[in-house]
Order: sequence, then C-alpha cells, then structure tokens
Amino acid sequence: MNATSTVALVLLAAALPARAAEVVRIAVTSGADRVVIEGAGLTFRALRDGAAAERVDAGRAEVALQGDALTVNGHPIDAAGATFAADAGVAAAGVALQGEVEVRLAAGGLAAIDVLPLEDYVAAVTGAEMPPGFPPEALRAQAVAARTFAVFKKLEALQEGRPWHLGATVLDQVYRGARVDPRARAAAQATAGEVLVFEHAPVEAYFHAACGGHTERGLEALGRDRPYLASVRCDACRGAPGFRWTVRVPAAELGRLAGLGGSATAVRVTARTGSGRAARVEVAAGRRKAALGAVDLRQRLGFSRLPSLAFDAALEGGAAVFRGRGRGHGAGLCQWGAAGLARAGEGWRAILARYYPGSEVRRMY
Repeated sequence: MNATSTVALVLLAAALPARAAEVVRIAVTSGADRVVIEGAGLTFRALRDGAAAERVDAGRAEVALQGDALTVNGHPIDAAGATFAADAGVAAAGVALQGEVEVRLAAGGLAAIDVLPLEDYVAAVTGAEMPPGFPPEALRAQAVAARTFAVFKKLEALQEGRPWHLGATVLDQVYRGARVDPRARAAAQATAGEVLVFEHAPVEAYFHAACGGHTERGLEALGRDRPYLASVRCDACRGAPGFRWTVRVPAAELGRLAGLGGSATAVRVTARTGSGRAARVEVAAGRRKAALGAVDLRQRLGFSRLPSLAFDAALEGGAAVFRGRGRGHGAGLCQWGAAGLARAGEGWRAILARYYPGSEVRRMY
C-alpha cells in the first residue's frame, strides 16, 4: 500500500461510524452458476428500492442466472441481487450461516454474502483459526487479531468498492458459519470492540500456527512491509505438533517442478532472510540449474506439504529432503507461541504487543 492509500485508510478509519463497524460482509461463495438457499420460513427481498419481502415455498430457493437475468426458483427478478432471511437462520450451499444472506451478481457468476454482526464473525473465526482448548488469554489475543484484520479488510473494501469485505477461506480468515465454540465466543465478548492500531489505523493483523523460533518480517513473508510485522524471537511455540518436520520429495518430481526436464541431482538453500528462513533455493539436474524463490518453491510443492520456509535442503537417496521447523508464513501472531505465553501467565495485551511491536490496542466501539 502506498502513502496515499495509507492516508486514505486513516481517514476512513476515523470516519467510519461505530455502528457501521459492527457489521461485516463475508463472501462464502463467489463465481457460482447457482446458489441454493434454505431455511424455515425463508423469505427474500430483491435488491431494489421499494421491494417487498416475499415468502419462498418449502423454504428452499435456487438462485441462478438466465443470460444476464437473476432468477429465484426460475422466476426472473428485476434486480442485481436478493437478500434472504429465515426464522432460525439461513443456509447457503449447505452451510448454516449466522446472518442474512445476500446473493448478487459478481465477477464470474454469483456471490453468496453472509451479512452478520462483526462480533459473531470474530467468535466464529477465533474458533476456526485457533484450537478452542487453548488458554483464554491466547483466544482473546486471537479474537483481537481476527477483529483487527476484518476491520482492515472492511476499510480496504470500502476504498475499492467491493460488495463484500472478506472471503471465508485461509486467503482471508477461515469462517465456517454458525458453528461457534462457546470458548471462542467468550474470547470475542471479553475483547468486544478492541482493535490493534498503528499510527491511528487498524493494522494488517496476520497470524500463523507456529513460527519455529522467530517470526518473519511481513515484507519477506507476504510482501507487506509493515513496521509492526517485524521479526521477533519466540521460544514459546516449541510444543506445537510437528514443530520439527521432515519432508521428502522424489528427485524426479522436484526436477519437474523446477522446470529442469529431468530428475534433480542436487538442491540447496542459497540465500536466507534475516530470521533464517530460506529465501532462495537452487535445484540442479546434471549441468542444468534453476534458482527459485523459496516462496515460489513452497507454492509449487503445496503450502500444506512444505509447512514453512524455515528449512535446510539436501538430496539423499533419490529424494530431496527438507528438514524444518514451524508452520505457516511466520508473520504476526504465532498461535502456538501465544498459547505458550498464556500458560506462562502473560495476558492477551502483552501477547499482542510482543508479536505486533509498536502497535497499541484501542477500543473502536
């Protein structure tokens, strides 16, 4: 984000009404050809001025496109979308959601958007992104991070004119709808309205599972050069499952992924970041060599397959062996580190101050 965008974001944060901040719009599907909406006592209202709510027979509506026209159960409606509500909640594409659901025309097809209170969303994300059995102070830190990230993305969406604020996957924050663990809800309630700010604007509060000893700078992990996404030491995540790991990739597969046209005969890390993570990797197949960015290599192999970039690499017995530690991109809050710190007696404010240095907690509403 450039300086002009940062100034605009600060102004938006100052201008955003408190009540408006309490609602968030989550795209649970996008680019679909059709969306099935269900719920007892289901009604819909076309997104146009003066449209009245209409009851849907049998509590099931199929929203689809016929040419450029939007249809509900085969009947065209003169609008770019419709809002659905039900007596005990709405389900879209088989997922029970917490608020009203808006289905509208979007790039590539239809988008189903859950419109719900921000605090309900924060509770759901906290339970989906962090084990609910973690200590309460760790869950509270996660809730503040999730709320802050949502507010940041909401302001960004308003700036860009997006009809939704966040998606429902790991590309934003994981949102699974109406299933909310009571411990996660308690964490959201205990921190309601609290956000992290830097120079009066909400921060990009990224988080990850386990840093492996040091968090990573935002620039190197995500291309986000933010002073509060600094590399900090963390000794509290060593109890994370799979803290140390070994991944073997067949030499033929690595050579193909590196674009060498033959089996790899050598692999080595040639450059590292300030936190010790791999920055560049060289793969050889005989005399042919390919230099890859470590982020690119991880993407080619699969983010879940290669858990982090904190690794060493060597060719052993016909396979490339990656030995590493930690899980995730490494920027921002280390979730297992937060749990370890909470067990050692640190509160959620201190945990957040450790992982987002220079930021401060402010109550937004």
